[in-house]
Order: sequence, then C-alpha cells, then structure tokens
Amino acid sequence: MSSPLLVTQQSQDASLPTWVDQKELEALAKQIPDFRKIESLRWKWETQLADPALCVHFQVLVADNKKRQVSYLIKSPETVSIGLKVPKKGYFSTERHMFEVVLPALEELYQNSDRIVHFGPPVIQAKQKSNHIYCDYILNKGYSVANGLKGLSVTAMEGVLSKLAAYHAGTVAYIAKNPGKMRELPKLGEQSKSNEEAAELKSLYQLRFHESLRSNDVRQYEDKVKSFQKYLKSGTEILDSKASFNVILNGSCLPNNFLLQVDAFGNVKDTLFSGFQTAKYGPAVYDLFSLLLTAPAEKSIRFDGYVKFYHDQLIENLKLLKFLGKKPSLTDLQLDLLKYGHWAYETATEILPIVLSDLGDNDIEELFRNPVFGEQIRELLPWMENRGYFEED
Repeated sequence: MSSPLLVTQQSQDASLPTWVDQKELEALAKQIPDFRKIESLRWKWETQLADPALCVHFQVLVADNKKRQVSYLIKSPETVSIGLKVPKKGYFSTERHMFEVVLPALEELYQNSDRIVHFGPPVIQAKQKSNHIYCDYILNKGYSVANGLKGLSVTAMEGVLSKLAAYHAGTVAYIAKNPGKMRELPKLGEQSKSNEEAAELKSLYQLRFHESLRSNDVRQYEDKVKSFQKYLKSGTEILDSKASFNVILNGSCLPNNFLLQVDAFGNVKDTLFSGFQTAKYGPAVYDLFSLLLTAPAEKSIRFDGYVKFYHDQLIENLKLLKFLGKKPSLTDLQLDLLKYGHWAYETATEILPIVLSDLGDNDIEELFRNPVFGEQIRELLPWMENRGYFEED
C-alpha cells in the first residue's frame, strides 16, 4: 500500500477517513494466506449498529491469480453521528478493555469447562499496538442485526437470553476468580462530567414524553409521570447494589447491539454482542430491563416467562463454570427488578421510542408521535404501575 489505495467507496467522500491507518490495513491484508496485493478497497459506515463502525471491504489477489474478498469492521474512538442518540454514555477505552482482556478471559473459562462460546465478533490482531479494534465483518457470514421495529419472536428471544445468561455467568465467575478486575471497569451509577450530555438528553426525552401523553391517549398518567420524573431527578442512581446479583453489564442490550445467526426455520443458532462501549459493573437486571422492554415482539405478556428462562440458563451456566458463590434465586432476581423498577420506566420512555423509530430520523417529537410507540406505551404504563416499577420510595 505504498501508493494510494484504489477506492470504490460507498460514500460521497473520495477517500478513507483521515484517522484510518492505511499501513495497519496493509499489514492486516498481508496476514491473508498467499497474499499478493490489494487490488481495490471500498468502505462504508455501518450505521445500523448500536455503535456505528467503519466497514472496509478488500479485494485482494492471492496465489494463482485468484481474487478474494475480505472485510473488516474497524472500531475506533472516531464515529459518525446518525439519527437520534440513546441517552447513554459509552467509552471506546471500555470497549477496548472488554475485547482485549475480558472477553478472551470469559471464553477461556468456558473452554476450560469444555464449551466453546463467543460473545463478540472475532478480533483480528494487528501486529503492532493499534489505536483501533479490527473485527471480522460477520454481517456477510450469516449474521444480521436484530430487528427492533418488528420485534423478536419467542425462539429468537430465547437465543438472545441464552447468550446474555452465559455472558453474565461468565463475568460472575471471572470476578470471583479475579476480584481486583472489578476496579478496571466503570460502576453503574458513577457520575462524571462526560455524562452531562446524556443527562441533558434524558431530560429532553422526558419532557417530550410527558407532552405526548394526551396524543397517545394516556392523559390519565400526566400527574403520575410528572411526579415520577421529579423523583428520578432527585438521585435514584445513587446505588446501594451490594445485596444485588451483580455482573459486568453489557450496558446496551438493545436490538441493534445483537448480531443473530438464524437457521432456515427461524431458530437462533448463535448470538453475538456487536459492541461493549457501555459495559460496567452493576445489577444484572439493568441488562434484563433493557432487553425485555425493547427487543421482544411481545413485551409485558411474556416478561415473566423470559425472566424465568434467563434464570434457568444463568444457573445452568454458573454450575457449568463451577461457581462456588451464592447463586441468585428467581425470587432474588424478582426483588432486584422491583428495587430498580425505575429502569423499566426509563427504558420504556427513553430507549423504546428510538428502537421503534427510523434510526435516521432526527425529530424528537416524532419519536413520541409514532403510533407503534403509542400502542406499546398504552400497554406498558399500566403494566409497570401494577408491578410497582412506577412507584416512588
């Protein structure tokens, strides 16, 4: 790659983003067996992912003048803004730590228990220390991003819950084996100046949600929602989670953060997380609320069944990993769900409207005018109220 790359990109820009290290790309290409030269390259931003990443497609010449297509996904501190943001702050440094340290350790724990399991796209190692993470581009290998608009079927949800339970169990065993590792990740609820943007976004979404109650035919909740919003602002994120079942959270269990490999019958063969920028240490039910109130086609009616399925899978994995600590009972999980019920409300009112929208839309008011969101919030508000997820302490 001593001369400029031939680029037939899917972008109005005529060249690769300036932050891309072309020497690193060349070094990666040279790792391909029988590599001769790079013939062409095209690129695009993969904006359907929870954390947009740059996809680079090579056409390379190998032995016997054969041509081969190779694709990488480049994760970087650099990103592209598309549509409305989820009010969560993520960090590339956290994701890098997860891909380079935590995920390999989790996979080794399972391998030592005679089970092969993967939690993210395979990482392609650059020969020198890099500022980026290079992953195999698996969206052209039978994986696809979970569909948030349509919602996941029961069989698809069970596939996702199985992987989430395996991930959570692995992190519990990892922390038990290496207690000091817990300090290498943020803790849920920790405040920092970089969270101010997310806090401002949360406030704006809450304002627009309250304004939408009448148009969504739930005006009877106006006073209760307004009071609960004030309660949330008073500091519910000051967590006393020592008695909870704590894990290394993915922190972004939304449909567009799951890559599914589905067979011809609609069964999920494998599930991977696409990103880990919001990983942190905290109660497992944070991930459960995020997943169960955004991803399933049927939410409230199947919620308890999904929690039970997750718990069964969790205990099975903890036993497989020979975890000797206290295993949470189903009642323990239900008590955590009740204790942190405000996460259900925040997920339903701040995250769900984005999941149900056109991700390229920048109109916040349109989020809450969406008739699909209106239908779902009419179902979820009384459900949360009846379960005590919508109560002030």
